[in-house]
Amino acid sequence: MEIANFPEKIKEKAKSLVGLSEKREGTLSAESKAIKLTFIAGVSILVFLIITGVIIVKFIAPKTSLKIEISGPEVVKAGELITYTVSCKNTGNVALESPELIFNYPSHSLPEKGNLTETVKTEEFKNFLYPGEVETFQFKTRLFGISEEKKEVKSWLNYKTKSAPSPQMSSVVTFSTQISEVPIDLELDIPSKIPISTKTKTEFKFGVRYASLIDYPLSNLILKIDYPSDFTLKESRPKKTKEKENFWEISTLKKNEVGEIELWGEFPKKQEIGKEVKFSAQLSIIIYGEEVLLKKTLKNSLTYEPIFLISQKINGKEGYVVSPGEKLHYQIHFKHIGKEPLRDLNLISRLEGNLYDLFTIECPEAKTKMGDNSIVWSGEKIPKLRYLTPGEEGEADFWINLKSDYKPKSISEVNAVIKHRISLGGFEQEFRTKVNSDLKISQEGYYRDKYGFFENSGYPPQVNKATTYTIVWKVENYYNSVGDVKIKASLPVQVNVKSIYHPSQGEVNITGEYLKKGDESIYPGIPAGFRFEHNLNYGMISGEVLYLKIILKKEVPIASKNLTPTGYFGPLTLNAVIEFQEKYRKEILSPQNLKIGTGYVDEFTRLKLNELLTKGVPSATKEIVWKLEKIDPGTGIFSEPLITAFQINFIPTLAQKGELAELISKVMLSGKDQWTGESVFTEDEPIDTSLPDDSTIEKGEVR
Repeated sequence: MEIANFPEKIKEKAKSLVGLSEKREGTLSAESKAIKLTFIAGVSILVFLIITGVIIVKFIAPKTSLKIEISGPEVVKAGELITYTVSCKNTGNVALESPELIFNYPSHSLPEKGNLTETVKTEEFKNFLYPGEVETFQFKTRLFGISEEKKEVKSWLNYKTKSAPSPQMSSVVTFSTQISEVPIDLELDIPSKIPISTKTKTEFKFGVRYASLIDYPLSNLILKIDYPSDFTLKESRPKKTKEKENFWEISTLKKNEVGEIELWGEFPKKQEIGKEVKFSAQLSIIIYGEEVLLKKTLKNSLTYEPIFLISQKINGKEGYVVSPGEKLHYQIHFKHIGKEPLRDLNLISRLEGNLYDLFTIECPEAKTKMGDNSIVWSGEKIPKLRYLTPGEEGEADFWINLKSDYKPKSISEVNAVIKHRISLGGFEQEFRTKVNSDLKISQEGYYRDKYGFFENSGYPPQVNKATTYTIVWKVENYYNSVGDVKIKASLPVQVNVKSIYHPSQGEVNITGEYLKKGDESIYPGIPAGFRFEHNLNYGMISGEVLYLKIILKKEVPIASKNLTPTGYFGPLTLNAVIEFQEKYRKEILSPQNLKIGTGYVDEFTRLKLNELLTKGVPSATKEIVWKLEKIDPGTGIFSEPLITAFQINFIPTLAQKGELAELISKVMLSGKDQWTGESVFTEDEPIDTSLPDDSTIEKGEVR
């Protein structure tokens, strides 16, 4: 019965009793009326007590009530970092003491804090959850599993109350999230038809490629590969983790990283022809000791007995590794190993791969079809295709260029290969050729640094005055992982490195730097940092005169043999200065239209003296070197280019006046391609004071 209606029904009952008594009022005595009034009063008191009791029970009596809700994404990608939010609201009228929230992650997940069960301690609730109070907490994790798999999280609250001091537990709340996709590529590189010899064992090679698009480095991966029971595996690269089991451990797999397992083996000589053979591969991750399947792929092939032996050479070699931008000469060789002569054959070559520049095909003996990237030879140009007897052999060839600037559009193009499929008389064979990575190194120079690495000063460059510049190196890597990377450039004598912006990867070092300040030059007694700043003349006494005499003794030893090591500029010094000026006539006298030396150490004489001081500081060849352990494929495409920068200090010499001066030599990058095993190399042009990358610089000549 509803509380609101309850007193009305009591009142109605009382009214009916009063009405009955009124009908009988004429016959009732005074005593009866008193009894009636007493009865009505009692009923009223009873009604009041009942209503009051109900109110007390409803609003005053202790009541424990709790509402827990979990919110989060309903659909996610495997490995994606996601957040679950749990809110706890005390909907009762008593305080919950010592609350602890328990959150259970799915077993196949990697929580940010590491444990599959996470507890929000009492202290985080400030020891109580009061009536009407709401507390909210977040839990971050990554879910793993196969596509369409559902994962469930659970949460509940443990607490106490004054009336129930023993631990209590709320009901368990759940929330489900479905894995919509697994951003991992797993591909079996196996032809649809496998040529089998019935007379001898048949060698067969295949591969499994894998790549991750997950923005998180995966570790503890296992790749399992299954192949037909009659196929005998002889070798794999890399080798199997355990000899008796067909799995390979992958320690780490980063985003956009690609790997491949190559397998070699053989089919028995009595292998059935026309048989379907099955291959499979699956990639799993070990989480808390449990193997979790991420991706699986299957591929079936059909065995057939060929009547041709087909081989190819590229640029005169079998197994040739090609490079972007290279011109390739394909030579196709075929041999009839069947029993019957064949007539009117077509030899068809199909090229697959975005790296081919199909507009550069050169093949005068064949017809090309751009639509299906094919080249077709017939008996018109190659007579042996018109009539080929058992044991006969023939050849065909063509030329094509690879693109020099192709950028991969997806991670599937990493670990680059080009494919050449050859068909003859209905039989087909495919050749896969590895492509070296395409590395780009750009060297840029700025006075007004557009990147904001450094503040430069001293422009325009002037003889014997310092000007600072910013040099930027930017590295891109298109196709394959490249290791043992070394990037270097040499610096002229007049240039040294003032400051380095250290990159996020690798180390930058300077080799063969000048002697430090305080070390002596090859002019004994002159500090390495000293420069002549004042004009000097006959009769002066100065410390600069002493250093002048030291240089004169080295440069004009006959004229200065009687000079004393003092700071006095006397007649002997005057004669030695004249000799010095005439020795360097082109740089000191000619610019001033003078025929003979003056003996006066003017600006032009000081410029030459300071130039000699600069050259006189002993140093090895200076190089700036950036070493990197590895450059990931797709750098500069799927991720930002690698960048380092350094500020150089340039002090031009008198000989460079009116000319553009080189600030840094060409930069060279070398490394080892982890996919092809080949050494790779690239370079960029040197930079001079014209600064072609800095649009604010017009000329750049030394003044």
